[in-house]
Amino acid sequence: MADYRASKASIVSSSVSLGKGTAYPNVWGIMRGEGNPSGSIALAGGGSINLASIDNHQIFPCYPIALQNITGSVIVLE
Repeated sequence: MADYRASKASIVSSSVSLGKGTAYPNVWGIMRGEGNPSGSIALAGGGSINLASIDNHQIFPCYPIALQNITGSVIVLE
């Protein structure tokens, strides 16, 4: 089990860009939020991850650049 420290957690419920120059400049991970969210996460290194493949209530450390086709909510960790 890892020890993560977030200085900010924001609930996002729509498609949004992430990273420098956006409202969420320092995102280092995400968590699935309420409402059985669906959609995908575009990653900085290329590729994407479907939200359905991430466990509920678990931190998923990554460097996302966008949340795409989001329904429900996602918790963005900075």
